[in-house]
Amino acid sequence: MPINFTTWTMTLESFGAFRFVCSVLVATWVFVRNVAPRREHYIWHTLTVCLAAMILTASYPLAFLANQSDILPDLSMMDFARGWIFAVFLLSLAAVKYCYTISWIDAMSRWILGLCVERFITAFIYNWLFLIIIPDFDAEHPVGYMLICVFSYTLFIGLAALLLAPIFRHSIGIGLENGSENRMLIMLYTASFLALAIISNISMHISEYWIPYLRGRYGNGTGFDYILWFSTSMAGVIATVIFLFQYAIHRTAVLRQETAMLNLLSEQKERQYAALRDNIDFINRKTHDLKHQIAALRLSGDDRRASAIHEVQQALDLYDATANTGSPALDTLITERNFYCSRRGIRMSCMLRGCDWNAIDVVDLFTMLGNALDNACEYVEQFDDPDKRVVSLTAQQHGQLIVISVDNHYEGPKGPKTMSAISFSPDGLPITTKTDKASHGLGLKSIRRIARQYGGDIQVSAVPPIFTLQISLMTRR
Repeated sequence: MPINFTTWTMTLESFGAFRFVCSVLVATWVFVRNVAPRREHYIWHTLTVCLAAMILTASYPLAFLANQSDILPDLSMMDFARGWIFAVFLLSLAAVKYCYTISWIDAMSRWILGLCVERFITAFIYNWLFLIIIPDFDAEHPVGYMLICVFSYTLFIGLAALLLAPIFRHSIGIGLENGSENRMLIMLYTASFLALAIISNISMHISEYWIPYLRGRYGNGTGFDYILWFSTSMAGVIATVIFLFQYAIHRTAVLRQETAMLNLLSEQKERQYAALRDNIDFINRKTHDLKHQIAALRLSGDDRRASAIHEVQQALDLYDATANTGSPALDTLITERNFYCSRRGIRMSCMLRGCDWNAIDVVDLFTMLGNALDNACEYVEQFDDPDKRVVSLTAQQHGQLIVISVDNHYEGPKGPKTMSAISFSPDGLPITTKTDKASHGLGLKSIRRIARQYGGDIQVSAVPPIFTLQISLMTRR
């Protein structure tokens, strides 16, 4: 039974549109899936993106059909294809922002990486295979053509997910808080997108219009083959250059992040040394006081003796208030913070028993809880009211999930003059109000990074009168 040419032509046009839309969206998703947290109602957002993708996919073969019939005989398919490709590229960026909680810097970075991968595969695999090596294969063997396309795109996008995406696992926004740097990066990403879109359109115009036209007019010649080879490879070459440029930007951001983290660790060590020194001085003073109180007990009467015994008991209660969490390392951290808070008039309550703390690396545990408690204590120290100088640390385990909550009093813009209202960045973290933005504000980012290593995340809430930092961790990764 002979094949209906019109039916197969429409099938191939529909498949080509589906191939392009799907490969652009999946290639972009590969670079964002493990970097940013999903938005609430992620499934519905994804379904909305899929619906938009289906509409775009259907629009191309419908336009082709309208052009071939009497409906829109004057429609230029080349001009329509240019606008259609542009719309698909923009859809992938909109999908990233719509489905994930991510800054514009990170979203555009992942978007450009995905476009580069798709353009590379299309230029060096698809175009070379079906425009140069076997140019008539799609018309002669349409089913085989579609199977080869599915296999090749799946293979190379899968390789990108396994080999390239892990290289860009860090957020590029960390350490790039300066507004001028952000604007510069957005301009660079926009220029990269325009370069890819323009070169892709030029390549398509030469390969699908000018080469057939010139061959039809002047016959086949070796010179036309060279032009075809060059035009089909242009987008791939540009995509490779932009991808390498993206890698350089990413490495620069990571190095800046690591430098800032080293500075943060250095500051933490200095604070830890100062706290240890203060604790020793505090213990020495208490020991000195105890000596005098014991001497007074020997000489005093019953009333004075009772008062002295009460003072001694209060001092001993302070040393007896050591934490008992089931983790010696965590006990040390909490006990040290208890001393710190008691000296500064801060009340700290802890409920941490019943969790599998041994499943969390000691360094990770110290980094997360140390940073969280430091931030909370630093904030409440600004209050004069003792009832507001309160920090609460609790943890509960549900199956393999540990949920840690750090709460402190928060007044927002109505607080003391030294405070300011907390504003949030697009990634959901508070923006530091300190002038040294390169080093400050990294505490929460380091907590989030560690939480994601354990298959969890963090959630921040700043609704007066409570500021809450919630950390979720999986005990088995």
